[in-house]
Amino acid sequence: MRRFFLCFFMILLLPSTVESASNFKVSFIRDGDVWVYENGKETKLSSTNEASEPIWSKYGAYIAYKNGESLMVASVKGKQIEIEIEKDVQSYQWSPTGMEIAYISNDILTIYNVKQKKKSHVALGVDQFSWFPDGKQFLITESATLSPRGWGAVKLYTVEKNANLDIKKVEPFATLPHPSDSFFAYTTSEFKWSENGHWISFLAIPTASMSADGNTLCVITSEGKAFQSIGTMLNVSNWFKWSPHQQELAFINGEGRIATENKTFTLKEMPVFKEHIFTPKGFADWDFTWAANKQIIISRVQEADWSNDAKKRPLPSLYTINLAKNQQEKLTNPLKGWGDYAPTYINQSKQTLWIRTNRKRANIMAGSTKQEKILIKDVDVPDNYYDLYRWNDVFTVYEP
Repeated sequence: MRRFFLCFFMILLLPSTVESASNFKVSFIRDGDVWVYENGKETKLSSTNEASEPIWSKYGAYIAYKNGESLMVASVKGKQIEIEIEKDVQSYQWSPTGMEIAYISNDILTIYNVKQKKKSHVALGVDQFSWFPDGKQFLITESATLSPRGWGAVKLYTVEKNANLDIKKVEPFATLPHPSDSFFAYTTSEFKWSENGHWISFLAIPTASMSADGNTLCVITSEGKAFQSIGTMLNVSNWFKWSPHQQELAFINGEGRIATENKTFTLKEMPVFKEHIFTPKGFADWDFTWAANKQIIISRVQEADWSNDAKKRPLPSLYTINLAKNQQEKLTNPLKGWGDYAPTYINQSKQTLWIRTNRKRANIMAGSTKQEKILIKDVDVPDNYYDLYRWNDVFTVYEP
């Protein structure tokens, strides 16, 4: 009987333990170097002390990252590839279908094939881009130009990935509205497709001083039609995300560079653009992740006026939001002086990873329901701007 209960206990325990240990990998920055966490083991991949912004490749075999102004790719087995050295790479994305990384340097969109070790130029004069979901072409941005008559309009184009600078393979996609009292854009953010591929969301970004306080969240169809401005928000790419199931776009709405003021979690339904706001009065919402069954996990803080004394500024906790029932519940209760940021939901094991920090030190936490543990200690804390931390600079998760 004792042996039966022991075996039964192991059957119950083993699947969840194995699943939670093996169904994701974490890339993080510690002391300026790239590390990988997998199956309970940490592996250091770089020794430069200048690494930032790690991004996983499609199948989790490689990590691209910035090393100062250079673009590097590291295999999870430790091999380093120098893609561009000291070229001020400003944007880079892995192909959604293969082992190619695309990036912009000196306004040139370029592809590097990791397996073939081959580099090819795509198009000139590119200020921003994203892969189409099929991995065969790009949506690219031509920034606005200033003439004696004022600013022109931002233009969007499509271009085949094998264009090789052939301008005949660059096709007009859409022209954003011309500058007015209600709309101004110098360039765009990256582009994000809805789950069914019909809608594209992006930020229309004005000049730098204006962008610090507000950028226009926009949507357009995948045919370049039905352009709409649907909100104003900070220039934070992780603050607008499509639902993994419905035509719903969630984002953190609100003008102003101070993160603890006027930041509301908002949901827009397409194509009717019906709006729902879920942030309670007296609070501000930040980083969030889509979870299962129309659930959101979000980093929420009490609203507060700005203080130069960091000790007087509030720190956030994680909350859950049931969008269907409009029910909300506090999920974490960090100790005084610590806050919870950047939740990421792991679908297979139904657990959440997030950052817990006291603004000087940071750990990556893992948990489900009311249980939590430290998964990774001593992750770098990125610089903040009026209490806005860009945690994707130091932390990213891969899930098959």
